[in-house]
Amino acid sequence: MAVGIRLDEDTQNRLKKLGESRDRSPHYLMKQAVETFLEHEEAIEAEKALLKSRWEKFEITGETVSHDDIKAWGKTL
Repeated sequence: MAVGIRLDEDTQNRLKKLGESRDRSPHYLMKQAVETFLEHEEAIEAEKALLKSRWEKFEITGETVSHDDIKAWGKTL
């Protein structure tokens, strides 16, 4: 899939300059930036899904962990 992106002139120049200093093409830098962004955002979505499933389990079961149990567990770390 080919995707185009419009960048203002200043951003293009900055990208070109950074690419030259790292001996990389602007295309490579943009691809890396998109991949990094996706990894970050996917991690956020995975965390949100985990929290949602935990909340749903809590709503069904009402199970919780007491503060004292958490403190005791923390001391084992």
